[in-house]
Amino acid sequence: MKVRASVRAGAVASSVLAPIACAAALAFAAPGAAGATSEAASARPLQAYLLSSAPDSLRDLRAHARSIGVIYPTYYDCVVPSGRVTGAEVLEDTAYARAQGIAVMPRFNCQDGATVHAILGEPALRAATLARLAAIARNSSFQGLNLDLENDGASDRQALTSFVTALAARLHAMRKRLSVVVVGVSKDDPRRSTGFYDDRALAAVADSVFVLAWGAHWEGSAPGPIAPLGAASETAAYLASLPNASRFVLGAPMYGLDWARGGGKANPATAYQYSGIVSLAHAEHAHVRSDPASHELTFEYTDAAGAPHVVWSMNAAADAALLRIARAHGLAAGLWRLGQEDQGLWSSAALRAVAPGG
Repeated sequence: MKVRASVRAGAVASSVLAPIACAAALAFAAPGAAGATSEAASARPLQAYLLSSAPDSLRDLRAHARSIGVIYPTYYDCVVPSGRVTGAEVLEDTAYARAQGIAVMPRFNCQDGATVHAILGEPALRAATLARLAAIARNSSFQGLNLDLENDGASDRQALTSFVTALAARLHAMRKRLSVVVVGVSKDDPRRSTGFYDDRALAAVADSVFVLAWGAHWEGSAPGPIAPLGAASETAAYLASLPNASRFVLGAPMYGLDWARGGGKANPATAYQYSGIVSLAHAEHAHVRSDPASHELTFEYTDAAGAPHVVWSMNAAADAALLRIARAHGLAAGLWRLGQEDQGLWSSAALRAVAPGG
């Protein structure tokens, strides 16, 4: 995901990585899951990432638990460059979700391309990683795992599919489920970096595939909309055309980016939570506009040092539009991440389009 770590609520710097039909499309009557959890999860429209290091994420889950069927808490990461799995369950997060009947599938995250390449290609490390992830999945509180490997190249396309196939087999043997993260595209092109993900093959073996339907502009790019609706629609149409289309989850981001001096690698953007975007606009007396093509908010300002800034931010309207795109194409929908969003998203009007029977 282009932007995914803790995003600043006001003025705290952060790196944001660059991750609806009813969640029943995922068939969360998971074979090894408690009946109450499975039943409740299948009746709720959204899947969402829970940032375990951020207290606002759990608060947000508590506020909107009735709308969420599955959470992907960010419990586990890879150590760079060794590839070792590190992290631990946050018992409070798991306990609350289970008490609400929400399926818990912790995320294993590795964003360093060279480390991902090693995990997939070095036999001893590959075996150790598979064994460790399977051990994590044995936790009776988990319905399965979420696998998020990014920034590797198309040359490892088959290696990723092979790894996912092996991990899925281990989890299914335990009656657990596997979710895999991929970058959204409108067509499969193995020659491009996004060719790392073979969507068709991954959906054939994983139980769900979480698609990052954003990233047109990111921290290291020039300023622009984060999740243009035209691109998201093309991605959704492509996913809907594939076998096992009901396994795809169209992911929506919930953050904003502030680029100084034209952005790019030399001037990477700062990520903000929605509340931080509102505070920033107020502090700078900015004229905030809604972009008609993306529904995202945007404004410009000049800082105290004379540097020009351009800001783009997701809001309730932009995220609701992405969720409607998911619903229109028969896809499940998910959010990155709880705690960052415009709270207007949770109004009945915003969620009606994606709720079961909505």
